[in-house]
Amino acid sequence: MEKNKLKIAWIWLWYNDITRIFFMSGIPLIPIVYLAFILGFPVDHLRMLAMTVYAIFMILMIIFNDYSNLRRIGMNEHREKLKDVATPHETE
Repeated sequence: MEKNKLKIAWIWLWYNDITRIFFMSGIPLIPIVYLAFILGFPVDHLRMLAMTVYAIFMILMIIFNDYSNLRRIGMNEHREKLKDVATPHETE
């Protein structure tokens, strides 16, 4: 079982199907492209920036696609609670 609260939050968030749909739909690109526009990024290159960031998101989703990491926070691959989860002092 994972003890670090940030890692637990990351695993819970990243291996959530809603998060995956959010990233695959490209919604996070909106604030990134808007911020680049405000900061003076050339308008001609905004499309390339958006495609590059989207490709990076897809690559990260492929690399970090091991849903068995949910077991580290007491859930199975279908986000159901594990029945027999040993506490850390029981495993010693």
